Formats: sequence, structure tokens, C-alpha cells
Amino acid sequence: MASIAEVPDEPGQPPALSALSLAKQAQNTEKQTPDSQTKEQIITPFNVSGGVDAEGKPVAIDYDKLVDKFGSTRIDTAILERIEKLTGRPPHRLLRRGMVFSHRDLNIILDKYEQGIPFFLYTGRGPSSDSMHVGHSIPFEFTKYVGENHRYLRM
Repeated sequence: MASIAEVPDEPGQPPALSALSLAKQAQNTEKQTPDSQTKEQIITPFNVSGGVDAEGKPVAIDYDKLVDKFGSTRIDTAILERIEKLTGRPPHRLLRRGMVFSHRDLNIILDKYEQGIPFFLYTGRGPSSDSMHVGHSIPFEFTKYVGENHRYLRM
């Protein structure tokens, strides 16, 4: 894996959201003292790990903290109901089960959909290594769902 210094900032991304900025931010927030095993969760484009409490026990990922850190909004019942009302179909199971749990600007997309204004969905998903793995199927499957259930989608 490339070191943080070797990974270029992504053009067009706000500085606080680029891979490099997030990785540096995570390095600065990891807290570990010599007399304690306490460690904060780490979420970067390169690493995901839950925290460790003072007794050395793993602590689950704090998703509310992620929502705050990345400036997203929780997907709530109102959004799920709106998606079902607009599409005439239940929201994707990843949404219903809370696996896709937050969003940015989903209300804007739903407003455009409701007004009949076309929108584009662009996903730059690609493998994070030399080969594809099962984790890549989630964005592919979700993008397929959006395309099948939103009549104004152009890819």
C-alpha cells in the first residue's frame, strides 16, 4: 500500500474530503497513550477499524460520529417513504436494512426526480486492488437498482 505522502489529492474534491486529507485527519485523531490501551476508531480511504476501550476490548464503529465527521445526513423513515412514493417500489434492501445509512444531497436528487428533471448518476467505482472482491458488488448492485427504478436516470 502507498504511504499517505505518496497518494495525490483528488482533483475537484473539497480539501477536507479528499483521500489525503482524510488520511492525515485520521492520523491526527488516533489517540493512544503509553499507560492506556484506549484507541479511537480510524476511518480513512485506506483503513477502517473500530476503537479500543481502556481495557483493550474492541469498540464498535460509531456511525453517528462518521455522519458528523463526513458531513452527511442519516437516511431516515421519511426519506425511505419518499423514495417508495416516488418510485412506486420499496427502497433497496441496503437502504431498508440501514446498511446504506447516510447521504449527501439525496433530497436534491429526489426533488429533481419529482419535478421530472433528468439527473445523472456517475460512479467511479473501481477495484481497490489488482482484482475485484465481493465488497465491490455493493455499489454496483445499488447503482443498478437506481437505474432500474428511476425513469430519468441517464448513465
